Amino acid sequence: LTSQSVCEWYGATRRPKPGEHAQERLRVQKDKVGEMEARVQGFVRAMNLTLDEDEDMALMNLSRLLTHPERFIQPVSQDMLEEESDEPELILEGYLQQALSAVNALQLLKGQITSTEELVNMMLDTVRNRLLFINTFLSLVSLCVTVGSFVGSIFGMNLLNGLEEDGDAFRQVVVGTCVGCFVMLVAMAFAFNMAMSVNKYTH
Repeated sequence: LTSQSVCEWYGATRRPKPGEHAQERLRVQKDKVGEMEARVQGFVRAMNLTLDEDEDMALMNLSRLLTHPERFIQPVSQDMLEEESDEPELILEGYLQQALSAVNALQLLKGQITSTEELVNMMLDTVRNRLLFINTFLSLVSLCVTVGSFVGSIFGMNLLNGLEEDGDAFRQVVVGTCVGCFVMLVAMAFAFNMAMSVNKYTH
């Protein structure tokens, strides 16, 4: 298990499947990386415990055990154990270094996944803010249209108001209502934009 094999494994498993959500894929990949990191960490702990036992390391030197069995007759001195455990220790330390490289690669991948999650969340927040802005703007437009409809409903009542004989009254009411609704929409949009700008700078 090397850092290169870890990268190849991650590249093979990170291919998205159709229909999967980006955050769900990232969660799955993060769980897989965490599981593999735990397994490699367990391997590293086992290797360290083995390297600390000189007697076990000496007995791993099978070639010396077959050719010089008299050197392993109990009790064996500490100097003899250290001498016989040198070769197995070098081999196991090489595997230990590969395992540590794999742990570093997995931690790097986990950091990249976390950064990608934060980027995806930022993009989703941006889209959500745009949708909220559009929804609010449409609500303002709907309010202005409702005000215009209210004015039209007032003048549409079958009651005498003194404007029935005025030939220019209809045009004045229509133009005044449209101009008033437009001015109200511009004012509310400006106030909303200023509030959004202040909120963005304060956060």
